[in-house]
Amino acid sequence: MGWLSSVRNQIDLGTWSAPEEKKPAQKIPTVAEMVYHWLDQCRSSGLRATSLATYTAIVEHRILCYPQLANTAVDKLTTALVAAWWVLVVKDHPDTPDRNKRAYGKLKAALGLAVEYGYIGVNPVQVSAARRTPRRKNKTLPTTSQLMAIMSHTPERYQFAVCMCLFHGLRVGECLGLQTEHVVHLPGGGIGLRVEGTLQRLKGTDGRMFMQWQPMPKTQAGVRTVPVLSEFTELVTRHIAGVPSGYLTTTQAGNIVMDTSFRSIFNRAKQSAGAPMEITPHYGRNWLITRLAEAGATPKEIGRVLGQEDVSTIVGVYMKVRESRPAELMSRITTTDTTTQKAV
Repeated sequence: MGWLSSVRNQIDLGTWSAPEEKKPAQKIPTVAEMVYHWLDQCRSSGLRATSLATYTAIVEHRILCYPQLANTAVDKLTTALVAAWWVLVVKDHPDTPDRNKRAYGKLKAALGLAVEYGYIGVNPVQVSAARRTPRRKNKTLPTTSQLMAIMSHTPERYQFAVCMCLFHGLRVGECLGLQTEHVVHLPGGGIGLRVEGTLQRLKGTDGRMFMQWQPMPKTQAGVRTVPVLSEFTELVTRHIAGVPSGYLTTTQAGNIVMDTSFRSIFNRAKQSAGAPMEITPHYGRNWLITRLAEAGATPKEIGRVLGQEDVSTIVGVYMKVRESRPAELMSRITTTDTTTQKAV
């Protein structure tokens, strides 16, 4: 009754005001919920299915599988927690520095939305070590004989694809995505292969993985015609002749080849050939770039053949030196002065 009398007295004096209505507490999402929301935003923005699949794989295997990070509410996430997560990622995945860095970038983007929505005031994803350019493992340039040995130990059905990777610089998805319509006859003679897209592994709604062909944007450097080296013309011609239409590389049953299956076939051939285990199909890009440079091609010209727009990557990452090359170059140098001196 005392409280009611007090209220009546305030009303009489004109000093009473209605109590503010209590708003329900705002639900703060976890890091995992924020990451999933960020992926939804990427999907709705029109991101290509292949890129979305890559993003999803990165966050699933580098962010969401770490419960101490993923289950933390975004307003409780600190830079220290992010740093602890980064230490674990680097420890668990020491051989994939580029992918680790991409995971860091995606976590930062997701938490950037949390700042935008007002859940937090400052993005806690601020680890200086994660922002540094990762050191790449120095690849040894494979010899031509090693690559030839791998191809010779590959089942005949897949030799064309291995040839395209090891000696023509195609990426795995690009060579598996080649179809009969991509075969072209070059004006000066010879055969070329028009790279217009790539096969990429995606996860279906049922959880199963499948390969889907994705066309490249017409403005992208990856769209190119790759001339077949003359010494492989017979192999390529024979292979193409055996394919009436459709994909140039298929399984025995005529189905699309999964990239994982192709790599397994490649690894078995590599083991049978006694080649270094570090060689992957991607090493063919190192081999071709180096040989093109030795033939006098400029980085821009090399990039055109390889579908590589970043010239610095060609020079700094892919271009190597053959062991025999220094001796070859030094043998061309002479100390003899060949200029004719005019008699006095």
